[in-house]
Amino acid sequence: MNELISLKSPMSINLEVTPVCNLMCEFCFNAEIECSKISHPPLSQVKAILNELAKAEVFEVRFFGGEFFTYPYWEEVLEYADSLGFFLSFVSNGILMNRYVVKKLLSHRVSCGAISLHGWRDIHEGITGVKGSFDATISGIRNCLDCGLSVSILYTLTRKNYMSVFETCKLLCDECIGVDEVNVGRLTPYGRAKSDWDNARLSLSNYLAVFPQLERIRSELNVLAHFGDAFPLCVLPSKYHHLVVGCWQGTGFGHIDHAGNVRSCSIARGSYGNILETPLTEIWTDRLTHFRSLEWLPLKCRKCNDFCGGGCSASRYNGGMYAPDEFIVET
Repeated sequence: MNELISLKSPMSINLEVTPVCNLMCEFCFNAEIECSKISHPPLSQVKAILNELAKAEVFEVRFFGGEFFTYPYWEEVLEYADSLGFFLSFVSNGILMNRYVVKKLLSHRVSCGAISLHGWRDIHEGITGVKGSFDATISGIRNCLDCGLSVSILYTLTRKNYMSVFETCKLLCDECIGVDEVNVGRLTPYGRAKSDWDNARLSLSNYLAVFPQLERIRSELNVLAHFGDAFPLCVLPSKYHHLVVGCWQGTGFGHIDHAGNVRSCSIARGSYGNILETPLTEIWTDRLTHFRSLEWLPLKCRKCNDFCGGGCSASRYNGGMYAPDEFIVET
C-alpha cells in the first residue's frame, strides 16, 4: 500500500497575506468572498501568523493573496519575514512589480517568484477582466528579469487558453522575455469557476491536448515547462508522466489564509484549525491523520505503482477538503 510521510509542520507555506486583489480573474478561487466585504488584515495579525510559522520551523514562506503587493504594509511584512529567517518567495499577478518593488525584494533575500500569465493580450485580459492588465504583467515580468530576480510563469488552464500554451511561450521568447519556467495548473470548481462549472470545466481530452504543447516548449524553446498540479497518471500516457510535478499538500506543503486558518491546499475550502489559536505543529500532526491514511482514495489508487496521490483533490465538484481526482472513476 502507498503511504504519505508525516512531518511535524509543512516545509513550505503559501501565506495569503491579504484577500484583496486588483484583478477579477474569471476562475479565481477567492471570488466566493464578495469584493465589497473584504479588507486588508491588520499588520499585527500578519506578524502574529509569521511568528507562529517560525515557531513551527516552517522553511519557506511564499507571499500569496489576493495580491500581496496591494497590501499597504507589504514592505513591513517582507522585512519582518526576512528577520525571522524564512526562505522567501512570492506569487503575484505582476501588475505592481516596478523596479522599486523588485529591488526591495532582492534586498530581503527574495531570489525567485511566480507571476500569473494566462495567454497573450486578448486571452489574458478576457480572463482577468481588466483592460491593460496584460501590458502591466509583462512589465512586471521584465522588471524582475532585468534586475536578476528569477521568475516562473503560472498559467491556469481554461477553455479560452488551453490550446495557447505553446503559442504564449513562443511569443514570450520572440519578445526576448527569458522566463525560467512555465507551470500550468488545473481549473477547479471554486470561486467564480464554480458558478458555471458545467460550461467552464475542461474535459480530459482538453487536458491531454496540453501535454504535447509542454513537450514542444521544452524541446523547441528550451524552457522548463510542466504540469504543476497533480494529475491522475492512470489516464495519462506514460510518455508524459515526467511532465507532471504533482502535489505535496498535507505533507510538505500547506496554506494559511489571512485570518490564520490552515488548509492543506491553497484552493480547496475548509480549515483544519487556526494557528492563532492552536500551534501549527499540533494541527499538522493531529488533524490531517485521516487525509494521510489515504482511506478516502479508491483501493486501486492506494495500491497503484504510479502513485500520484489520487490526482488533484480540488478538482472534484463538491469533493470537500479532499477527494479523488475528477477523472478517477471510484470503484
